Amino acid sequence: MASESQIFVLLDHLEHKVYDLSILAAEQQQRIAQLESEVSRLQETNREQERQLRQPKKGAEAAAVMPKSKDFVNLVSSSLPDAVAREAVKHQLDEYIRDLDRCIAHLSTLS
Repeated sequence: MASESQIFVLLDHLEHKVYDLSILAAEQQQRIAQLESEVSRLQETNREQERQLRQPKKGAEAAAVMPKSKDFVNLVSSSLPDAVAREAVKHQLDEYIRDLDRCIAHLSTLS
């Protein structure tokens, strides 16, 4: 059987181990909090970059859906029998398209 002094030494040793473990646990909790903060920051950065990647795609999708001015000219040519009326509409459509292109370019410079 262990003597009383040996029991006190073992108990003191156990207390030191518990103290060391509690300090280690506190340090690990701080590290976990730092890592969680970094994860949140990186997720926000990721979301922002994904938003930026999607923005140019919206413009590209709109450009892909919008037919070119030559397509409009063909549409006008096939639907209007009068040559003078076709030319007037073609000219007006070309003007509108140029205005739209200028507006799009201006809006692109703003963002």
